[in-house]
Amino acid sequence: MERMAIENRLLANILAATSTMTVGKTKAARIVGGERTLERLHLSGAIECAGKVNAQNGKWRFNLSQVLQHCRPSKQSKSQTSKNSLK
Repeated sequence: MERMAIENRLLANILAATSTMTVGKTKAARIVGGERTLERLHLSGAIECAGKVNAQNGKWRFNLSQVLQHCRPSKQSKSQTSKNSLK
């Protein structure tokens, strides 16, 4: 129970620290699981975007904290899966 509280506190600290940081469209899409997923999250209002202001080559900048809240689960390699089953 105490470990879960520590993990939640650490996650809250990470999200608070990254709330003022931004990340580009390519990196954000990679974190959330693809460009379509990123666009869907942006259109739904789950992730804020700054940029792309009446410029042909405007850059998209997404709030890193919000991107991390919607990150896709990481794929475990076979070696990690076998290590976890031994515990």
